[in-house]
Amino acid sequence: MEDVRERERRRWKEFRERKTSSLHLHLKKPRNTPTEPIVLSSEEEEEEEEEEEEEEEELYKGNGLEQTGGGGENSLPPPPLPPPSFLQLDFVSLHVGQTHADANGKITITENGIILPLKGVEDGEVAVVASQLRGYGVWDGGVAQGGLLLGGWKGPAPSLLFLWVTDAQANLLQRELSSIQTSTSESTCPFLLLVLKEQLQELQTALLASILDMDEYKKASSSGGPTSPLEWTDGLLLLHSCPPPLDQHLLGLLGHSAMRNNQKNKKTNLGSSGLQQLPTRLIQYPAAPSKGRITVTKEDLACLSAGEFLNDVIIDFYLKFLLLEGGAVAERSHVFSSFFYKQLSRRRVAGEDNAPSVPDLHMRHQRVKTWTRHVDIFTKDFLFVPVNQEAHWYLAVVCFPGLEDVQYQAFQSATGGSKLTAGKASSLNLRPQQPPECTEQSWQKDTVLRRPCILVMDSLKLSCHENVCRLLRDYLQVEWEVRRGTPPRLFTSDSMRSSSCRVPQQDNSSDCGVYLLQYAESFLQNPVVHFDLPLRLERWFPRQQVRQKREEIRTLIMTMHRGQMGEK
Repeated sequence: MEDVRERERRRWKEFRERKTSSLHLHLKKPRNTPTEPIVLSSEEEEEEEEEEEEEEEELYKGNGLEQTGGGGENSLPPPPLPPPSFLQLDFVSLHVGQTHADANGKITITENGIILPLKGVEDGEVAVVASQLRGYGVWDGGVAQGGLLLGGWKGPAPSLLFLWVTDAQANLLQRELSSIQTSTSESTCPFLLLVLKEQLQELQTALLASILDMDEYKKASSSGGPTSPLEWTDGLLLLHSCPPPLDQHLLGLLGHSAMRNNQKNKKTNLGSSGLQQLPTRLIQYPAAPSKGRITVTKEDLACLSAGEFLNDVIIDFYLKFLLLEGGAVAERSHVFSSFFYKQLSRRRVAGEDNAPSVPDLHMRHQRVKTWTRHVDIFTKDFLFVPVNQEAHWYLAVVCFPGLEDVQYQAFQSATGGSKLTAGKASSLNLRPQQPPECTEQSWQKDTVLRRPCILVMDSLKLSCHENVCRLLRDYLQVEWEVRRGTPPRLFTSDSMRSSSCRVPQQDNSSDCGVYLLQYAESFLQNPVVHFDLPLRLERWFPRQQVRQKREEIRTLIMTMHRGQMGEK
C-alpha cells in the first residue's frame, strides 16, 4: 500500500514539475494557451511523450513484462493518456488539527491530487493524494461567522473547503507540515479546513465537484459513511468525533462547542443499539384524533438548549402550532413541512434517471404532488416554506399565489386578534416601539399594494436565493396545471418576483432556526399589508424576543406534555 501511495505521489510531483517547467517555457516562448483559472495542462509534445514512455515502462515492469525497442514485433504502442485537467483557487489559510498555516499561492486541484502552497519558517507545499481523500464539502462561510475562523473578517463571508483524508494521509501531512513550520499539533488529524479568498461562483463549485467526483477520489470513500459533497451538519458530526482537545479547537473555529463525554456516549449508544435506545415520546401535536400529528421527543427538546441548532421536528411543530392556534392571517395561510423543499430540490435518483423525457420541473413536482391533495394553495394568501441549506435555516413566503397581477385595494385592518398572544406577557412587553411601516400595525394610508411574489427572510444573508425561488416557481407552475388547468398561466421572475427582505439578523451561529420561527410568528401577528418591494422589516421585533423563544417553545412543549399525560 505504501509503495502505491509513493508511486502516486511521485507521479503527482512529476506532473507538478512538468507544469512548472511548462510555465517557464511559456515565458520564454509565448503560446496561445488558455488564461482561465481552469485549464487543460499543455506540455511540450516531446516532454509529454517522454513522460508517457516512463509511465508505460513502469507499468510493464509492474506486470513482469519488458518493453522492447521501438518498432520491434513485441513492442506495444503506448496508449494515449489525456492531460489531467486542473482547477486553481485562491485561498487564505489551512487549518489541520491545532496547526494553522497561511497560503503562499493558489490551491491546485487535479485528477491526481490537491497541492497546497504554504508559508512557514521555510515556505513549502503539502499534497493530498486523490486516492487518500475520504470525503469533501464546500460550505458557505456565513455559517461559521460566530467562530474564530472568520473572526475579524471584513466583507462577504468566503467559501470553506472541508477535506476528510485517510489516517495514512494525515500522518504524512503532519510530517510535511512539521518541515514547514516549527510548531505543529502533536496529534494527527484527518480533517482539513481551508478558508478560500472569496465565495465560490456556481461555475467554480461545479468544476470543483467534477474533479473531486472522479473515480480516483472515490477509492477511499466509505460506503457506510456520509457521501460527498458533505453537508455542514455532516462535517460538524465528524469534528465531534475528534479526540479532545482537537474537537474543541476545530469546533471553536466554526463557532460551536464540543460535546461532553456523556453526550458522545449517548450518540454512540443510539447508533449501535437502534430502536431500544430511542428517547421517549413527549407529545403528539395536534392531539388525537387529529391527522398529521407531529411527535416531539426528549431528544428534540434537547436542541432547544442555547447554542444548539433547531432540528426539523421543532421547526415543523412550532410552525404547525402557529398555523392552528393563529388568527385571521393563519386561516389564509398554508405551512409546508420542512421536508417539502428538501424533496423538491434533491437531485434525481436512479429510478428517476430512467425517465429522461420527463421535464425536470414535472419530476420534482411528482415527488410532492400528494402533499397538497387536501388543500388548494391558490386560494391561500401566504405559503410558508422553511428551507434548510448546509445546516442553515431560512424562510420563504409565497405571497398571493392565486393573484396574477399587481392589485391596489382598500386597506382594512383585521378585526380578529391572534390567539397566540394569550399567556405571553413577556413577549407583549417586547414589542418594538415603532413596527415597520408596511405592516398592519403601522400602515396609515387608505390603499395597499398586493402582488404575487416570493419573500425570502434570511437571518444571515448567506447567499443568493434565486435558485430556491426558481424551484418554487416551477412547482407553482406545475401545481397550477394540475389544479386549475385552464386558463394557462406562467410563473416567471417577472410575474412572480422574488425579494430578500431586510429583517432582523442573528448575532451568533446557531439561532437561524429560531429566527425562522420568529419571522413566521411576526408575520401572522403583524402581517405585511403593503408589498412595495424590497420590504424593510428591520424593526419587526426586538432581538430580546428571539432570545426568549427557545424557553417559550420548551415551556409550551412541557405544558402540552403534562396535559397529555393527565389525559391517559
